[in-house]
Amino acid sequence: MTHNEDRSHWFKEGMIGLGVGVLYGTTSVCVGHPFDTIKTKMQAQMGFEKGGMAQTFLKTIRTQGVIGLYRGCIPPLWGSGIYRSTQFAVFEAIYTYMDNNFGKTELPLTGGLQTSEGKPSKHGHSGDYIQVSVSHGCGPWV
Repeated sequence: MTHNEDRSHWFKEGMIGLGVGVLYGTTSVCVGHPFDTIKTKMQAQMGFEKGGMAQTFLKTIRTQGVIGLYRGCIPPLWGSGIYRSTQFAVFEAIYTYMDNNFGKTELPLTGGLQTSEGKPSKHGHSGDYIQVSVSHGCGPWV
């Protein structure tokens, strides 16, 4: 989510983040585990240490089939799914809960650059401190 659009309730955003996190965590394991298996075989298993990545891949497919590439993937699958879903859900929920428009104004002709008026200074003037933030998420260098 880009955080430029209107956001609904924090709980709903957290649940969306939970689903997206599960998808991200499980997809990363499904795509990356075969590469990790090949690397581990090349480093630690007898008979695979002299060949390259392609030879190790072909030998694994010939001897164990596709299942050989995914051997031992269940613990990382669970762990990554839980970790990423929690990470995304907490971030989205807190971001939505803490986000409000109080004191924010968009600067004209800046493509979304906003000012957020800070707390009053010791002299009682709230205009003494202005915080500038970028609303489109490209970083502070834009």
